[in-house]
Amino acid sequence: MTICLTVLAALASGLFLAATPRAWLNDASHLQRWRVSRWARGPGPVVGGVIISAGAAVVFTLTVLAPLETGWSAYAPLSETTFAPGRPNPADRIVSALLLGLTAGATSFLVTADVSVRRLPDRIVIPLSLVALGLIITGSVLGALPMWFASFFAGLIGLVLFTAVHLMGRALRARTMGLGDVKLAFVVFAVPGLFDPWAPALVLVAMVLISGVWALIGAIRAGRVRGVTIAFGPAMLSGMWLGCLFAPILL
Repeated sequence: MTICLTVLAALASGLFLAATPRAWLNDASHLQRWRVSRWARGPGPVVGGVIISAGAAVVFTLTVLAPLETGWSAYAPLSETTFAPGRPNPADRIVSALLLGLTAGATSFLVTADVSVRRLPDRIVIPLSLVALGLIITGSVLGALPMWFASFFAGLIGLVLFTAVHLMGRALRARTMGLGDVKLAFVVFAVPGLFDPWAPALVLVAMVLISGVWALIGAIRAGRVRGVTIAFGPAMLSGMWLGCLFAPILL
């Protein structure tokens, strides 16, 4: 059930975003650059979201939900010291599937937008963050697993950390992450929190490494280092999913 619902949620959100670029880009020049891209206009972003959702749902089911049934998950020790029974109920399965599916469905569109127009659209990021927060609160109230609390606090810490880096950059007049990256931080750190309590730390390492490699490639292509900038959103999102997939195995 979890896998099917995750894929359906990703497909629904992907089809909606594919049909409404004028609404969420909200800029004529950005819309023109979006439509020039054959990848953006084609089924690629929708298919990409479905593939990501399927992979994430399979890993989540096999490494989190199924082990929790027998008490061998990374969250089992937490459940022993909290009021949570430690066994997934239907709310845990449905809400986690919706969170994973909606995030996966939006991922390809956010990556494509940040690469093509160098912007993470607020009309995707803000609703996604609010929906994610609402789902996490719902899961913590109706669900039976402690992963919801880990997810919430991971997202909150990530948001505070990225806000601090952004403000420090503005104070020092240095180029750091943009406001779009800050707004996306809650989702990027909250989703991996469902997989493992320490997954957000792996996500942070992964995104830093990915952005470093991407910046190096950009410097090589430009033939210089000074003035070369990269879109940080793709590194954040790819680091998020890599952390989700590999945290249950590595941690």
